[in-house]
Amino acid sequence: MISHVVFDFDGTLADSPHLVVELYNEVARKQGFGEMTPENLHLLRGLSVRERSKQLGVPMHRLPGLMVQVARAYRAVTSRVALHDGVPELLRELRGRGMRVCVLSTNNEENIRDVLRRYDLEAMVSRVYCSNRIFGKASLLRRLMHHESVPADQLVYVGDEQRDVDACREVGVQVIAVSWGVDTLTRLQDARPDWLVHTPEGISRVVATPHKAMV
Repeated sequence: MISHVVFDFDGTLADSPHLVVELYNEVARKQGFGEMTPENLHLLRGLSVRERSKQLGVPMHRLPGLMVQVARAYRAVTSRVALHDGVPELLRELRGRGMRVCVLSTNNEENIRDVLRRYDLEAMVSRVYCSNRIFGKASLLRRLMHHESVPADQLVYVGDEQRDVDACREVGVQVIAVSWGVDTLTRLQDARPDWLVHTPEGISRVVATPHKAMV
């Protein structure tokens, strides 16, 4: 039985990838890295993080610092971040069912709480767990399970990238992939999440009756 539903933020709850691209490009321009453009964005969405970094000329060891700079710039524009349609209703519904709802993200906690507060949803989220490590979600999930005293089989993670699926596999957590975020549908299908959903209502159905199937 699922007691905890844990969400990624950007791309999954928030319709913000376009804004993240804009902020990344501002930082990349100053540092001489490649930019994301309408011409290369679809290609990049179908690549792994390492492949994207190589395509953009960003050394992997520079990514954490780059992410910190983007998160700082994000802080000034949280008023431009919208949640996906159906997300506010979903969060309220899950809490109404007695679920513990958390956010686990590589964004900054203040940024996330600013957006939730604007939608009057901060009370719907029990806790926000953050790390600026691009491949740090497995460790963060372990920390969450320890802090929440919840076994892996009572938790489901909801994300929009292959690295979300990979992190969940590493720690034995069930994962719902959403098709409206960063990675392409093909990439998500290849990652083989436990469930692949196309609407927030699909998440609600999985949590209510968690059978292993695409929704």
